[in-house]
Amino acid sequence: MAPRRLLFVSYYFPPDPAIGGARWEAMAEWLRRMGHEVTVLSSNTYGTPPTEEDPDTHRSGDLIASGVLRRLLRRPPLLRSATPSLALQKPPPWPFTDVLVPDVFLLTWLPGALRAARRLLRERPIDCVVTTGPPHSAHLLALLLGAGRPAWIADFRDGWRYESLHPAWPTSAQNRLDASLERRVATSAEAVIGVTRPIAEDFRARLGIEAAHIPNGWDPGWEERIAAAQPPELEPGTVNVVHTGTFATAWRDPAPLFAALTRIADEHPEQARRLRLVLAGNLDANLKDMIARSRGLARHVGRIPRADALALQRRGDALLLLTSASHASHATGKLFEYLGAKRPIIALARDNEASRIVEETGTGVAVAPDDVEGIGRALLAVSDGSLAAAYAPHGLERYIYPGPAEAVAELVERAITRRERRSG
Repeated sequence: MAPRRLLFVSYYFPPDPAIGGARWEAMAEWLRRMGHEVTVLSSNTYGTPPTEEDPDTHRSGDLIASGVLRRLLRRPPLLRSATPSLALQKPPPWPFTDVLVPDVFLLTWLPGALRAARRLLRERPIDCVVTTGPPHSAHLLALLLGAGRPAWIADFRDGWRYESLHPAWPTSAQNRLDASLERRVATSAEAVIGVTRPIAEDFRARLGIEAAHIPNGWDPGWEERIAAAQPPELEPGTVNVVHTGTFATAWRDPAPLFAALTRIADEHPEQARRLRLVLAGNLDANLKDMIARSRGLARHVGRIPRADALALQRRGDALLLLTSASHASHATGKLFEYLGAKRPIIALARDNEASRIVEETGTGVAVAPDDVEGIGRALLAVSDGSLAAAYAPHGLERYIYPGPAEAVAELVERAITRRERRSG
């Protein structure tokens, strides 16, 4: 396969793994290892312009980073060290979220990104442009490059119209425009990627697009940092179920899990004395109260650096994954960290992408997030060793780099061939 020159367009690069830029940070690194040239175009909101250490990451202007505009909108100063998920906790005013289709970044970032992309295309030959969203307005950049653009791959980390993260549009006109833009992107790109299988299948069923499923993956480049990490110590003589990162959100309810712990304490006191749920990350007041009432079965070790969190995963006897009960396409970046940790997984997941991957790869057990009895059985299986005995991982290559990068490289070749046929 010949080396190719690629332009990645990603608003978030690189933020925390929960946002999605980590996917393309790892992808860029592994594609470069394979001999491809990768230029990245991102926002200047959370990053810096090209440096000698990173000359191939370019930042374009973004009104969100404007101090004057932030003061006018009564927004706090932007903390450059903060991740997007923290810095954007307060949503934009309603005229931006309820008027601009498909999203606010159409106004704040896309104009500057388009100018920067055109400059980069003049300065260097590019074989293929890869746009990734959300924000889905990033895909419009490739459309606006016009007929002379290179081959184009549109990558969907979340669905656009499918399981949309955007609230319903106030007017039917906006809704029609949003649907039209999604269709235009999906049918104009030479290739489409769904990061989860349900997203790819939805494009095929609803729009007739042969979308590829190329998942996120674990980056083994972290292993050296993990080896040097200093995670919190676990209690001697205990069996530990570890969870790292943000634990509870509006659509992930930890109450059934703690109800299962209480039931174990009541019905299996001997095993309860050995069992520990170890949580690393931020806690809200509700979760702190649940831990306080867990009879010592749950322990919080604080918010720790990512390398320490990854090392802590490897010390656990099992790893806990908590997912949405209502989103079929839900498979967080944490799942792929867990696959790389090589520990049995308890996935509180039902009929979604996370449960499918865990069951398909033989890496653990999936239990409905609200099934207190089933969660209790899974925790007891950690305590008696039966979950570890059943751990039989297979088919992990597509979920661990370089697997995802190799799949993208193959898709790039198909996109270039298709573009040549369209242009010819």
